[in-house]
Amino acid sequence: MTDSSRVNWKSLVQPDGTPIEYSWKWPQAGAGAPEIRYDFEPIGAQAGTEWDPLCQLAAKELMGRLAMNITEARVDNTWFYHFMSTLFEHDSTKLMAAAARGEHISSTVLMAAEFLPRGVSFKSYIQPRLLGYPGVTPVSVYESSIAGIESSTPARTAVHDFLRTSEEGKLMCPFSVGVDNRPGSRLKWYFNSPHTSFASVRSILTLDGRIQSPHLEGQLRDLEELIRSVLGLPDDFPETEHPAVFLGAKSPYNLPPPPPPPPAQDSPGVDASTPVTFAPGYPYYFDVAPGQDLPGVKWSLPVRNYNIGDLQVAKAFTAWMEKQGRGAYCKRYMSLLARLAATKGTTLEESKGLQEFISVMLKPNGEIDVTTYLAALAFSEAEEGKPAGSLPSPGRRTRRRGSDC
Repeated sequence: MTDSSRVNWKSLVQPDGTPIEYSWKWPQAGAGAPEIRYDFEPIGAQAGTEWDPLCQLAAKELMGRLAMNITEARVDNTWFYHFMSTLFEHDSTKLMAAAARGEHISSTVLMAAEFLPRGVSFKSYIQPRLLGYPGVTPVSVYESSIAGIESSTPARTAVHDFLRTSEEGKLMCPFSVGVDNRPGSRLKWYFNSPHTSFASVRSILTLDGRIQSPHLEGQLRDLEELIRSVLGLPDDFPETEHPAVFLGAKSPYNLPPPPPPPPAQDSPGVDASTPVTFAPGYPYYFDVAPGQDLPGVKWSLPVRNYNIGDLQVAKAFTAWMEKQGRGAYCKRYMSLLARLAATKGTTLEESKGLQEFISVMLKPNGEIDVTTYLAALAFSEAEEGKPAGSLPSPGRRTRRRGSDC
C-alpha cells in the first residue's frame, strides 16, 4: 500500500483517494467467464495546479496514445473530445479563483479498460465542471451538449419526458455522461435518485411504465429479493419505505454541502432552481444512444453506504446468484474477496467496504445483467481512520457515481 499523504491529487474513484476500482460483470448461466474491468482516473504531475486544475491532461494524452498504439481496439474519441470541450470551464485562472472561494474542484474524468474475449476496449466518464453551478449541473446543460453531437432520439426524448413529468424523475440529479471510446458508442447519462424504496426503483427502471416486457415482473421480483437479502431487510419491509433511512445509510465521502450559488448578476443565465442538496441514494444510468425507442436503464446499489460486513454481503449475493442458476464463479468470487481483504491486513469476516456497488440492468429478453464493483485499497492502513477530507489535496471532491447527490 501507499501513503496517501504523498499523492498530489486525491481521486474520487474511492473515498480514500485511490484512483482505481475493479469490477466483474457476471456471465449469464452457462455463458463463459466474468468480464473484468478496471476503472481509474489518470493523474498527471500538474493535476490541481493552474496548468491542470481539473486533472484532465493525463486523460487526454492517454486517449490519444491509445488511439495511436492499440489499433485493434478501434478507439474513437469523437464523443470524448466533444464533451470535454462543452462541459467544462477552460479558463484556468477562473477555476483557481473558484477553488480559492471554496467551490469544489476535483475529479472530472474517469476511464475504464475492459478485458473481453474479443479484445480490450475503453470507456470514458465525464463529470461536468462549469462555474456558476456549485451543486448539481442541471439537465439543460447536458441536453445542450448532447444536442451538439447527436440529434434528438426517441430514447432521449423518453428520458426527458420522464424527468419532466414523473414524481420520481423530478427528483433525479444528473452527474455524468459516459461513452464507449469506439464507433457505435452507447451514450450513458448518469443520475442519482435520493429515494431508495423499491417503489422508486420500479418507477425509474420502467420509466413509470413506459418500458414493458413479458419478463419484467419476474425480473423486478428477483431484483427486490436481491436488495432485501444483501441489505438484510425483513421479509415484510414495505416497498414504499426507504432502506437508506431504515438502515441509516451514510456516504463514506462525508462531503460538506456545496456553497450557495452566486448572485444572479454574477452568473447570468444560471438556472436558480439548480438543485444543491446531497443525500445517499441510488445511482442509475440511461443509455440514450441512437437506434432504440426506449433507453436501457441500469440501477446500482451502493453497498459501501450501508456499513455491512463484506462476508454478509458476499454470502447473500452469491446465494442469490446461485438461485438464478449463475453460481459457477461464486467460489472464485469468495476467494477473490478473501485475497483482497488480506491485502488490507484483515480477513473477510472482519472486512467492510471491499464490495462497493452491485449494479443491475433488466434486459428485454429476460436476462439480468449483474456487475459487482470492488475496492482497490491502494493506501496504507494508517490513513484509513482519517476523515474523508483530511488528506492533503489541491482540490475538494464532488460526487462519485451519484451516491452523494
